[in-house]
Amino acid sequence: MINKTELFESAQCVLNDIETILYYNSTGSYYLPEDCGGELTYKFFGQDLTVEFDWEETNAFETNLVLGDYYNNESTIKISLRNSCQIDFDTISNIGEVVTHEMTHWLQEMDGVIFPNAENIDDDKYYLQQHEIEAQYYGFEFQSRYSNTTLEEAVDRWFGKYAQFHNFQNNEKFKKNLL
Repeated sequence: MINKTELFESAQCVLNDIETILYYNSTGSYYLPEDCGGELTYKFFGQDLTVEFDWEETNAFETNLVLGDYYNNESTIKISLRNSCQIDFDTISNIGEVVTHEMTHWLQEMDGVIFPNAENIDDDKYYLQQHEIEAQYYGFEFQSRYSNTTLEEAVDRWFGKYAQFHNFQNNEKFKKNLL
């Protein structure tokens, strides 16, 4: 069982370091917490975690995109920011959502969850797996608290921004499983 309070405090710590990078640095690849003057790894839940933060400016999108990945068995998550416009509060809250999502996968793995090999991660079947629903839920809940909005608004914001990149057959069914 995931300790939500500790998860959100840990995600906020990572988000604070990413905000520091965004404020004081330029685009590039960073390893946190080391590149913020910290240790080599974070120590959360009694375990080491490294965060790779990859920041790139691009003109390929109309909005800023935040992507994430958890490297199974490596205690490493990767957060990628592709910014096409000014980095604003919505972008920061989106980063927090993705950090929390990927940290949830890290915790799931520590709890013994075996992740299936995912050949096609852009369809309903992938995102409706239990481990994905849990990670999405915690990510959206973090974002709703951070931005002082409802969970439904956080989910709607995500669909408005990211649905175009996925092949969801039924957005309402997906939302229902999250809420």
